[in-house]
Amino acid sequence: MVMKHTTVTGLLSLLVMASCSNYNAPDLQPIKEKTFSGDNLVLYYNGEPMPNKSITIVQDGDKATAKLFGEFDLSQLSALGLSGTIPAPGVLPGEETSTLDLSMKAAGEYWDFTGSGENNACTFNYKGYANDEKMALFLSDVKLKTPGISPEVWKPAPLTVTDGVYSSLPFFVNWQYEPLPDVDFDLTPYLEALSTTPIIPVYNNTAYMSLSQAISLLLQTVAFKNDGNVIVTYISTVGGASHIAQTLPNRFMYVVESPTRVRVYINPTALFGMILVAGSSGTPSEDIKIIGNGMYPSGHITPTEPGVLEAILKSELGKKVAKSALSVILPQLANGLLFDVSESDNQLHFCIDNQVAMALLQQIVTPLLADDEAVKAIVAYIENDANLKPLLPLLSKALELLPEAIERTNHLELGLAFTPYGK
Repeated sequence: MVMKHTTVTGLLSLLVMASCSNYNAPDLQPIKEKTFSGDNLVLYYNGEPMPNKSITIVQDGDKATAKLFGEFDLSQLSALGLSGTIPAPGVLPGEETSTLDLSMKAAGEYWDFTGSGENNACTFNYKGYANDEKMALFLSDVKLKTPGISPEVWKPAPLTVTDGVYSSLPFFVNWQYEPLPDVDFDLTPYLEALSTTPIIPVYNNTAYMSLSQAISLLLQTVAFKNDGNVIVTYISTVGGASHIAQTLPNRFMYVVESPTRVRVYINPTALFGMILVAGSSGTPSEDIKIIGNGMYPSGHITPTEPGVLEAILKSELGKKVAKSALSVILPQLANGLLFDVSESDNQLHFCIDNQVAMALLQQIVTPLLADDEAVKAIVAYIENDANLKPLLPLLSKALELLPEAIERTNHLELGLAFTPYGK
């Protein structure tokens, strides 16, 4: 009886202690309105971190609304003289802002929630927790509704010369314009020549490189995953020596809007981490395990000379062209960049939306033709190229007329060409 009495007394004591503890603990309050980002937001997409996003929660009782979105601080590009904040791509592919209606359940010091959802582009499940100080959201089983690009992995089309003429290029321009009054020669070959002419100064202006050459040297593969991810494998020179690097998941995304239309979402922080500092958002080549999952096999690339990308961007012309191009690209990032997609002769062509392509053409060609050193490089290259030499007699006049002719464009294809990886 004594043992039984002691046991009952102990149980009562525990209940009293638990009651006192609950009584003294502060109540879990609803999150009236709170925006989570940076260190107070944990966000995962299909098991991988997704940085540079924000979530605003407004809670009423056990119901809450969560708005998922992205922003970009332009001061990260202060070297190019940019400042302010602009919208960036959202969390889920297919929309700039995603809204989740959450059923909140008190669980200790956090509110828990779980559910599933969809938008026009994808389906997904989610779970997470939040209080006034921190939020975590885990998106899982995210899958595009429309099948992705197939095959999954592509590489830039090769630089191929047949009978002295380029028969394959990773970067292409197909341009037509309304003829200029009192001009009796065709300007089209002159603009097309700019895409293959080495006019980008590198190595302290001791050498020049064409845009197609830069793409061939730096870009290795592009993979389009079924969860909306785009994984880019490229040459990085972080640490001094050239090596293969790979963008992390959830930095570049895409959706297929139609059989001939793709929208690409670019995390600007990741893009400029990869380009302006040559790969800070990448994965070292020794960590790339991709033979089994469709990415680029480690060790299959002969490293290029170090510093190609940095050399381009350190040049005054490189900075000028980059800033001009960014003035066109940055406002398009939040809604995604539209591309017309077509396949021909075993090549996949990504042509940027015509309106954006027009603006890019104007913003890139104008500073090029206003740069004396670039013009000298164009002239020198054409003088020494047997196939382009016939352009020489009218070259000076053509370069002068090109900006006006570009304004009279009636057809433009500007983009990248890929071939299936492994073929």
